[in-house]
Amino acid sequence: MTVLIDVNEGKDPGDRILDANIWATSPTLGMLSKEGDYSIHFDGAKQASGKFDLNDEGRGSIEIDYEKFFVTNGDYTMKVELGAQSSSSVITLDRFADSVSGSVSNFDGDYPLDKDSPVIINMQFTAENAQTNFINPWVSGTVKVYHYEKGFNEDQGASYWNDDSERGDTVDNWNLVDTIQLDVNSDSGSYSYSAGGTTDFYAVEIPPYNLNLIIDVDKFYDEEGSGDYTLVFDFSNDFGDDTSNKEGRSSWAWFHICETKSNGKCDGNK
Repeated sequence: MTVLIDVNEGKDPGDRILDANIWATSPTLGMLSKEGDYSIHFDGAKQASGKFDLNDEGRGSIEIDYEKFFVTNGDYTMKVELGAQSSSSVITLDRFADSVSGSVSNFDGDYPLDKDSPVIINMQFTAENAQTNFINPWVSGTVKVYHYEKGFNEDQGASYWNDDSERGDTVDNWNLVDTIQLDVNSDSGSYSYSAGGTTDFYAVEIPPYNLNLIIDVDKFYDEEGSGDYTLVFDFSNDFGDDTSNKEGRSSWAWFHICETKSNGKCDGNK
């Protein structure tokens, strides 16, 4: 008897169902029982178990949601037994994220973002214990939008825009203008603004980024107006043993929003 798990299992974004196919050899088919047992193990411990049935051709299948057995990123072993026959297969699953970054793709540090344009964030979830450089997780959380009163400083590079010390150094000195609720379902999901309104994520087709978070500046701009802005992420994984809060930042850490003129520069402090 053989248990087969697809080589792409755990690699397709959005897929959270473990699919296994079972093929019984001729001697096994001669047995009276067509019902077998399966179990899923992680780090030597059993996480889930159940039964499967074989048809008259000796074929069977198992489907089980990751939520019922997932612990954290790593190797999982599925074992199947039917009478004296047994088989096992190992699959690597990376669905747990411990950090996130939000790349501000339409800000280059040379020109500010116009207040009538969105802030486009390419989100990337990662984990230290993963075998891949990005994760497609199921998480819930928030992204807080902070403002710091500061004029646009031209001719500055990444070190300036990633420096909190230029802007009060800590979150206690920043002004919270919006808290956006995040509901991430691997390669899809939605986000909601404090002022109301829910928007679906756009999936990013080019790794290592997961999702596009397209932020509507109109939702918060009137709170503080022009200035430097930053995003602070806070999230927890929807399944697995570790449901503690994780954090992340935008990258660039800071970006500037204002009303721009035709030359792309800020029109005063509008």
